[in-house]
Amino acid sequence: MALQKLVEKREEGYFNVEKYFTSHTGVVSIKVEEGQEVEEGDLIYTITRLGLIKKRNSGINGFVKNINKKIEDTFCGYYVHVLDVEHRLTPEEVQVIEEEKYYDFVMSPQGAQYFVTSNPGMPPLISVGDIVEKGQIIAIAMVMKKRREVIYEGERGRVAKIYFMNGQQCHAGDILFGIIPKPLKKQ
Repeated sequence: MALQKLVEKREEGYFNVEKYFTSHTGVVSIKVEEGQEVEEGDLIYTITRLGLIKKRNSGINGFVKNINKKIEDTFCGYYVHVLDVEHRLTPEEVQVIEEEKYYDFVMSPQGAQYFVTSNPGMPPLISVGDIVEKGQIIAIAMVMKKRREVIYEGERGRVAKIYFMNGQQCHAGDILFGIIPKPLKKQ
């Protein structure tokens, strides 16, 4: 499904917005109205091509906004905007967004299974609150039974958040760690 997820800041607060686009060519039939409340998994539109109907469902609970009514029941090309679903973030979600502004993110270099321990039963290489230095091993990636060490390349900092569970499969570019840079003390 062609989808863009983003957080928008407006006068009335922060909103999580999912923008839906056609994932291939076909005739679009929109199944919701603007302002309608939808839950995760609700049918929002279909796209039909060569007699095959593909259903598109909402990925979040929220309200339908910005329906592209010009494409209703017409043949559309690839990656045409269909509609948006959005919801206001809770105070807790806003706090996370505000905190993450200060993070340097460590992304997964490749699709792999990631571990924070060097071997099963061993203590973690790093934990939330630990200070990390450039060149330090922060995770282990396993690809086709081969171990690869993930080396921290950023500036000295404190681990603020670990975004994966030990042993979780991650895609290339997924966020692994949030690090808050911490300058060295002057002597």
